[in-house]
Amino acid sequence: MSNRHIWLLVALLGSAIAVVMTQHQARSLYIRLHEMQEQTRKLEVERTELQLEQSTLSAHGRVEAVARERLGMAIPVGPQVQALPEPASVATTAPGTAP
Repeated sequence: MSNRHIWLLVALLGSAIAVVMTQHQARSLYIRLHEMQEQTRKLEVERTELQLEQSTLSAHGRVEAVARERLGMAIPVGPQVQALPEPASVATTAPGTAP
């Protein structure tokens, strides 16, 4: 065998090894992509569940019921309601205009 044949054989083996390594890397990245997509799907499901739970817990009727039952609060009636005077520092003109 001549030097040329040896160099061609070495180049061929190097090329074959590079192809195998590239395919392995591509498969590894493809698997990682699918794992990340599955994790994204699970997080989206959890986010939806948490949004539903938040809307349930923050519903007006629920907040009122918790305030009444757990905190002993009640809606004020008659003489319990007092109007507060307007603070002197609040101007009666629209914001951004000169008084």
